[in-house]
Amino acid sequence: MSLVEKVKDAASPVIGMAGPVVMQALEKATPLVDMALEKANPYIEQAKEVATPFVEVAREMTAPLLESTINKVGPFAEKVSVTAGPIVDQAMEKAGPLVEKASGVARDCVEAAVFAVDTATGGRFHDQCANVSQLVGQALSRNGKAGA
Repeated sequence: MSLVEKVKDAASPVIGMAGPVVMQALEKATPLVDMALEKANPYIEQAKEVATPFVEVAREMTAPLLESTINKVGPFAEKVSVTAGPIVDQAMEKAGPLVEKASGVARDCVEAAVFAVDTATGGRFHDQCANVSQLVGQALSRNGKAGA
């Protein structure tokens, strides 16, 4: 039995037991989250308005420093690349199959979580959940296409 199968077997009972508890928590939390968002939105907008000038100043001040750092680090990065390149390639070859297995398990867990949230909220956030599931699937796939 592979490590992935062992993890799936070990996690299945826990996920089964946690499902109802998560659904109850989501049912109770959803109205509170909605209310908190309604109350927080004006403050969020005010914070954005106040912070925007400071963010712009910070960008202007850090741009030359960032460029200078890149110019200084460039030669060292090339040396490291030449030295570590073969080691990185070897590590990627060995890690590839493990990453594929782990991403499959992670994708299954995300789908289960999305299903639980969708069920717990009565489908109120179905589109958002589906979108999150798709984005996570894309992030977990090597070629950027969900389910690959």
